[in-house]
Amino acid sequence: MKNTVENIDVIVIGAGTIGAATTWHLAKRGLKTLLIERNQIGSGNTSKAASLMTKVRTKEALIPLIQETYNNIDEIENLTNLTVGKRQVGTVHFAASKDAKINLDKIVDIANKHHIKNRKIEKEELVDLIPWLDAQTMLEASFMEDDAFVDAYVLANVFVEAAKKEGALVYQNTEVQELVFKEGEIYSVKTDKGEILTKNVVDAAGLWANDLSMKNNIPIPMAAVRSIYWITEENEALFPKTHPMVVLPDAMAYSRPEAGGLLFGLREENSPHFKSNEINKEPNTDFLGNPDDKWGLIEKYGSKFQEFFPDFFNMGIKEVITGISTYTPDGYYTFGKFPDKKGFYAAAGCAGAGVAGSGGIGRLIAEMINNEHLFTDANPFRLDRFGEIDPTSAVFRQRCADARSKKKDGG
Repeated sequence: MKNTVENIDVIVIGAGTIGAATTWHLAKRGLKTLLIERNQIGSGNTSKAASLMTKVRTKEALIPLIQETYNNIDEIENLTNLTVGKRQVGTVHFAASKDAKINLDKIVDIANKHHIKNRKIEKEELVDLIPWLDAQTMLEASFMEDDAFVDAYVLANVFVEAAKKEGALVYQNTEVQELVFKEGEIYSVKTDKGEILTKNVVDAAGLWANDLSMKNNIPIPMAAVRSIYWITEENEALFPKTHPMVVLPDAMAYSRPEAGGLLFGLREENSPHFKSNEINKEPNTDFLGNPDDKWGLIEKYGSKFQEFFPDFFNMGIKEVITGISTYTPDGYYTFGKFPDKKGFYAAAGCAGAGVAGSGGIGRLIAEMINNEHLFTDANPFRLDRFGEIDPTSAVFRQRCADARSKKKDGG
């Protein structure tokens, strides 16, 4: 590969949804962009994402980025004549307690502020929309009808196809081994197939992003935290095709339809966190953490879920999926430019909403590299906002895990 690729403006490392979206945003600006992926496009943790694209977030800085992803989907589908598998089923935000209602009122206020369509939903309609949910437990609910979920693996691949139409190059099955700096400025990327010169690098390698950056003493403030969800057996009566997504903070749960069944996640009080070298680098279906958690967590948290889903313990479970969310201590994304390393950018801390925000993250990174005015405020996502940190330490990783465990607002 050495000396066969010249005049590369930007190298993006990692072809999950964030790396793929970033590549497209760069290429459409006329920058000669190379995307490098160790395995295949979308084959890592992207392929395991639940991919709820709920538009309303209590962390309001995320909302413009998520809306950008929705806009991008329309654009890349038109450009490629491909579909990302978007399912616009809406989201029901459900409150069964006073505390949950207070949070729901806040969510509705945020939705109205950002002109996100929403309406109050009554028990009678709820019974028809969500047959499994005990409507009598409802104190209040709001329906965000425009929300959707996607197939994240497909989304990543369509972003890449759109990027290729804009002139981007893509190397799969190519592993980046080292980032080379000269006098504080990015110079090249060394891979298992050769060295490539470039002036800009975007580290979008997900949970392995620090493996590269820390070789140059550049800490990315995030940690690998387990996400887990289950998929029930099919039941058309309980889970109709029009079934919306549900955010149920009283049970620390979320759900969406999945192939005639129900995909649901139960948030753990203490989400396990991992060092990157503890995670298999190859595409796999390994269960992360203690295997007893597959069913132990259902036993531990399922009784609360059953208060809202009376038939819960009668349901057969078809699959248990674990993946990684790269979380931050404050639950915001982490991406941008490193002040003392010219030409080096990171886009790797997704905080459990990487698919939803991928288009917005990609656009902001492209605008930074291309010296454009930023379409929205990127300050909340600064890479240096936590000061000096060691992202590999157990203490820092626990801070990140705590942020996931306390999250309540959807997916």
